[in-house]
Amino acid sequence: MFSRWMAVRAVAGGPAWFGVLRALAAHPATSAERLAGFAAHPEESVRRVAAVHRATPKAALKALARDGSPAVRRALAGRERLPRKLAAALVTDPSDEVRLALVRRVDARPEHLRALATDPDARVRRVVAVLGHAGDADLTDPDPAVRRTAVGKRAAQELAPWLDALARDPDTRVRELMGQQYHNRTPAVLARLAADPEPCVRAAAAGNPFTPVPQLNELAGDPNLPVLVAISQNETAPPETLARLVDTLTHSFGDGRSLAPGQEEEVQRLAYAALEHPATPPESLRALHALGLWPYFHHGNAMDQPNWPADLMVEFGLTYCAGTVSGTAEIESFAAIDDARETEPPEDVLAAMVRSPIYYLRRAVANRHTPPEALAAFALDPASAEDTGLLDDIAKNPATPVEILLAWAEAGVRHYEMLKNPALPEPVLAAIAAGTDTSDAAQARWLLEVRALRAGTETPC
Repeated sequence: MFSRWMAVRAVAGGPAWFGVLRALAAHPATSAERLAGFAAHPEESVRRVAAVHRATPKAALKALARDGSPAVRRALAGRERLPRKLAAALVTDPSDEVRLALVRRVDARPEHLRALATDPDARVRRVVAVLGHAGDADLTDPDPAVRRTAVGKRAAQELAPWLDALARDPDTRVRELMGQQYHNRTPAVLARLAADPEPCVRAAAAGNPFTPVPQLNELAGDPNLPVLVAISQNETAPPETLARLVDTLTHSFGDGRSLAPGQEEEVQRLAYAALEHPATPPESLRALHALGLWPYFHHGNAMDQPNWPADLMVEFGLTYCAGTVSGTAEIESFAAIDDARETEPPEDVLAAMVRSPIYYLRRAVANRHTPPEALAAFALDPASAEDTGLLDDIAKNPATPVEILLAWAEAGVRHYEMLKNPALPEPVLAAIAAGTDTSDAAQARWLLEVRALRAGTETPC
């Protein structure tokens, strides 16, 4: 603890003692009376320390709120306990730094934040926008960063009255944010954003499930790779959009000669996304497969992707498990299926694969060309109950009979897997939407909304 002698020397001494004074002003045991003296000390750094001490008297704090030094007032604005009346007085402080310190307080009062929503300093307004107390002033703020923050904080319904203006905003990032599903589900506005001159804005619209199909089809021919990648990841992109996407990929980038430095990896990412998309047409996959754009293509992984042409699916299955079959039953099944593909329709061969004792051949249940009756027989067979992975594949398969899917939906099982099914019947979607799983139910609801909008039966939100 500081001795009385040191305290006296510090009070009476000059600049050499300012460090001692600051230490004494910061000490937890320093009395309120002495802190009041420090709050009036001619040295700014001493007053600044007194401004943040818990025991400084309110009268001294009130005087510090009028201190001639912005640094002292800024320290006061950031102190742990700031009386309400002093905070209100600092709202109109002439120093930007003081008002910024005030608005950054974890206990900043809503009425003070609202008063600072139109502050002349953009940094202050940004913090108010982040905290959500700007009303709608942040949506028309002259500072682009404030508008970006405002859009980022709001959901689609909150932004509905502002969609037109924000979709025309001079700031590219604001328009890009407006292209995203969370902020915008209005097809007419998304159509405008899909034609934006900036690729990042078009990419945002390309990835939005609510963007109208004509615009998605147009974007599928875009020369910008990130736009094409966004479409490939849009789960409501229809087969015709994905067919054009693959056509663009094969004609523009498939030969590798048109690639700019660093684009090869992006083209591969796009090709893999098209491979994984549940709505990519089978013949589009055949075209991509012929180009060899998947350096790490795996026959086993292809077995649970629904859109491969039937003949390729049979080939992949036999190739993948050729070296792993063992036992009389598996060897005989493999030989019979290998012989059948020479004489039988591919769909019948897939049905035989579903009945095979070889697990990887049974994964033909994932393919859309597998006959529905074979899928139903597998799903309803009590012996299949342990094959949960294969039942999940059936849930994603567009060829699965609606009765099977509806029974699962109503039982509250396989919702996540069924939502990957691009041809999921509406009664099944409605059953999932009515479920108790928040995330799956929410996804089912907006998928129903997208379908209704595309069918022209619902007014945009």
